[in-house]
Amino acid sequence: MLVRCLLAMVLLCVLPARGEGRIEMFYLGTADCPYCRQWEARARGELLASAEGQAVRYVEIRGETLRQPIVARHYPPEFQWVYEQIGPSRGVPRFLLAVDGRITVSAYGTGGYSQVFLPALRAAVAQRASAQPRAGLFQGETHARNDPS
Repeated sequence: MLVRCLLAMVLLCVLPARGEGRIEMFYLGTADCPYCRQWEARARGELLASAEGQAVRYVEIRGETLRQPIVARHYPPEFQWVYEQIGPSRGVPRFLLAVDGRITVSAYGTGGYSQVFLPALRAAVAQRASAQPRAGLFQGETHARNDPS
């Protein structure tokens, strides 16, 4: 009984709950996409090292080729909810911003990344930071990134 209570307390402190400003970024790409390779080589590292990149969960979804859409089977089971919201995706690179389990921004291409996605990401992170209490309480927030293989 005590072990269950302690485990529940740890999970409540470590896992961000829905409705608490959880922000996730999804990058959809393929190996044969020259624009994907360009973004990966130039912008991905910069994003992940930035304050915004450190404040969100970053997830990569890989399709097989530009000729085939990215479909449900490309998404890990824990991210099927993303596919359910956006459906098959043919345009890559594609950048999705999810706040509390809801896709709020979808941008295509490197231009869409810099002109649409990045400003939206910065705004979402700033909004979450301003909404969090500053009383020195443990927020219990975790930041995770899925590193590409």
